Amino acid sequence: MRSQRSLTLKLFPLLLAGITGFAPAASALFFRLDGDRLWLQADQTPLTEILEQFVRIGVDVRLDPRVQTTVTTALRGEDLDSALEILLAPHDYLLTWRMLRGPLGRIPKLQEIQVFQPGGRAAARRLVRPSNRFDSTRGVLGNAPEFVRDELLIGVRPGTTYERFQRLLDEIGGMMVDSDAATGVYLIRFPPGTNVEVLLQQVRRSALVAHAELNHVTRLPAQRPSSDREAPRLPDVRPPADGSIPVAVLDSGLDPQAGLSAVVSAAWDAVSPERELSDPAGHGTQMAYLAAGLIPADGAGTTGESLPVVSVRAFDEDGKTSNFAILQALAYAAQAGARVVNMSWGSETDSEFMRTAMQVAADRGMLLVAAAGNTPDGIPVYPAAYPDVMAVGGVTAAGQPWAHSNHGDFIALSAPATATLPVGHNGPAGAYAGTSISSAVAAHALAQYLNRHPGASAADARAALQAALSPAPDGCGAGVLDTAALQRLLGP
Repeated sequence: MRSQRSLTLKLFPLLLAGITGFAPAASALFFRLDGDRLWLQADQTPLTEILEQFVRIGVDVRLDPRVQTTVTTALRGEDLDSALEILLAPHDYLLTWRMLRGPLGRIPKLQEIQVFQPGGRAAARRLVRPSNRFDSTRGVLGNAPEFVRDELLIGVRPGTTYERFQRLLDEIGGMMVDSDAATGVYLIRFPPGTNVEVLLQQVRRSALVAHAELNHVTRLPAQRPSSDREAPRLPDVRPPADGSIPVAVLDSGLDPQAGLSAVVSAAWDAVSPERELSDPAGHGTQMAYLAAGLIPADGAGTTGESLPVVSVRAFDEDGKTSNFAILQALAYAAQAGARVVNMSWGSETDSEFMRTAMQVAADRGMLLVAAAGNTPDGIPVYPAAYPDVMAVGGVTAAGQPWAHSNHGDFIALSAPATATLPVGHNGPAGAYAGTSISSAVAAHALAQYLNRHPGASAADARAALQAALSPAPDGCGAGVLDTAALQRLLGP
């Protein structure tokens, strides 16, 4: 077995006193990468552990398994290329960069690092991310709205330069992991164990910051089995007509065994971009069947015409997503050509950044549809309650209010909330109920209208839907999208 080689660098002490909320012990591993500057404190640390820190901030790492090295070093803001030249000698490495776009301009972000023995690049293997789940918490006291640990979302004031923002990051010990160009939001990550609730107050006081938030978490709704009806057979799936406008489903993904490949026009995993799309929960696959029009909800009717689907997995294996993941999912849906976006989930936690993202998407001509929620307490649920989103409540197949549907002034319309589906949501296939179903039904109707009226604007489609609705019981919004309403909407 090849013996391990130890590297010792005698550069200068690592000074961490300016980093709020984190004080590593003398022997602890500390890692921070900002742009092309590296902070690293390590004592006989295996190289793989250091490279896993790169993976944690979204860098794709490929390592030749023959490279067995330990590292002892203390670096403070060293040029990354110069530092790696010493750290990895005599091994070869290759760096790939991409540009983050946003109000601070084009910022270099390390995308990939490959480490291998000379001439052995083909032997490098991907280091798998230790966890593809959102590591969430309810804060120090345990009663805060759920958020992702060690992360903040930050928007800067107009005129802020990257150099000044870098100094702020140096002060608080943050690493810029990603950006959302549409909203100008930056995802900032901190060393594990950072008290971001306290740090948030400090960041908000900075003259450079327009707004900052915790990266809040939303969970998939708990859908209710509605009866013991036998699950239907998988429907015959025919490809949509060429040039059809797709409907995007931002959800838990898509089961590759569901037989939907003929209607999927684009697909992406926002949780694990390096992996093939899957759906551990089944909820996203259910919504794709409904949004594509392959299976009707009870009392909703069908046109018999399927639509292409843009499937984006934004929820992890535990049924959790983050606000930043949703921003990325929206951006992908827009790039994939979707004009209708279905969001069959929600949270009571409001977010200025999410509100802005919905406004930006709507201003770009996208129709946003979301579930009103499965708790009849009248409390607004987001994103459904944002002004630029159509909130959809639930009714029974007979057009009466579904007992568990949320209600309130924010609800735009209601649609059938029950359907018999060939896949389950964390359970067997069969009959399910929830405003998730109602939202997907409304999204399908809007997308069908746009495909029949390709010149129509989002406002035109929304007005046509409102005009076609059947009378609604109290608390169900402007009307009910039932079979008769669908015929009026899509009729000649």
